[in-house]
Amino acid sequence: MSADDFFEGILDDVFEQLADDLHGKAASVVDPQTGKHAPVFVRSIGNESWTIHTSGSPAFARAVEQRLGLNKGEVHAMNEPAKRERLVYVAHAHEDKSIVEPLAEGLMQRGINVWYDTWEIGYGDSLRRKMEEGLGSCTHFIVLLTETSIMKSWVNEEIDAGLMSAVEGSAKFIGLRHNLPLAAVSPFLKTRLTPEFKLDEGGLNTLAGEIQGISKKPLLGESPQYVQSHSPGSTWSAAARVIAEYFVRNSPNGRPMEPQATYTELQEATGLPTPDVRIGVLDLIGAGLLEKRDYLGGDAIIWPKSDLFATFDSDFMGWQPEKDARDLAVHLINLDTEQVQTDNMYQALGWEPRRFSAAAAYLVSARVVKPIEWMDAAECWPHGFIMGDELLRFVRSF
Repeated sequence: MSADDFFEGILDDVFEQLADDLHGKAASVVDPQTGKHAPVFVRSIGNESWTIHTSGSPAFARAVEQRLGLNKGEVHAMNEPAKRERLVYVAHAHEDKSIVEPLAEGLMQRGINVWYDTWEIGYGDSLRRKMEEGLGSCTHFIVLLTETSIMKSWVNEEIDAGLMSAVEGSAKFIGLRHNLPLAAVSPFLKTRLTPEFKLDEGGLNTLAGEIQGISKKPLLGESPQYVQSHSPGSTWSAAARVIAEYFVRNSPNGRPMEPQATYTELQEATGLPTPDVRIGVLDLIGAGLLEKRDYLGGDAIIWPKSDLFATFDSDFMGWQPEKDARDLAVHLINLDTEQVQTDNMYQALGWEPRRFSAAAAYLVSARVVKPIEWMDAAECWPHGFIMGDELLRFVRSF
């Protein structure tokens, strides 16, 4: 192996680790619109950069950007925008127009805009260009599957385009079988929902309801108490917030590695089902707020990092670490020194040690100051700060 190959391999490993770290933090976010985790794709571009996509909502993409410290638009949402007008493209064989035209008219009467070639393509228009415009702007792709249409090469080309839009998340694919047995459709279409369509009021109402997103689910009952106690719209899963609350409330000094708990202890203390405990812990590990050590044949040990207190104290304690960090930064500037011990510093600010540690963690996490740590226990974390121009810049930004 040449030296160039060796160093290129090291670079690839470092780049892959960075991508894994990005994905771990992004995957810990829940979609504020659905309350569920959405898939996130971190794809490398050579060994120089990466692109991030998600099939979650645009609000989820913005939340991921915030979690990762990225600019707006750097995380690409593949789903249609929430306010995008519904436009249905109808693919069909010419011989089936006696079915397609009343279908399109029925959807229009139910408030759904339809791209139907007879209405959209005029004299002198390019057939292909017009169809590409319709395919490019549609939110729902419908193909009428009949004995005639499945034999048409043009219709199959449209199906390919509709399936590609569905894969990319820009349009929903709906195959409607009319007097066609399921066994007659292609193997690939059998993997998608292709219901039998009847051209009557019931069939049109069902189709319109599907396009409009009318839920068929029954009404939800009451959520478990541990879910009800947390804010809807949060970018953290309910389980992650419950686990975070446990560590926040049970840490006497807000120091890293205090307290420590096993999965079993967390389950017993929070009342969460065991799978939710594990997912909540995974979310917080992915976000860089918890750490875990696995033991062969035994329960894992889990503990907080200082960033957890800077992130969640404002939710569960009587102070705001971000605001406190500003007051602490001004206090440090006023000391006019490059290095300081934090013994009893909380008293000068009128805080208890636990509150001081959260504000200090905020400054350390934001790379405003560098922590000084040693092994012996103390009321506050860290034991001291090393300060530079980053602190000055932080204070000037107020």
